[in-house]
Amino acid sequence: MTGKELLEKVHEIKPTTARNMMGCSENWYNFYFAVSQTFTEAEILGMSETEIASLEKLAKNIQEGLY
Repeated sequence: MTGKELLEKVHEIKPTTARNMMGCSENWYNFYFAVSQTFTEAEILGMSETEIASLEKLAKNIQEGLY
């Protein structure tokens, strides 16, 4: 996935108002939401496909651990 493709996914996010048992927004379990809240568009566009793939892998593993 390229930075441009990632930004397209980020712009498609439909946030939720749902909260988990600890009161944290369920949006944080969405990789694209987390990216949108952590990186600027310029930073995303500057990422290589390898960096994006590694970031996605990390986020999905963290997500798994939090559930």
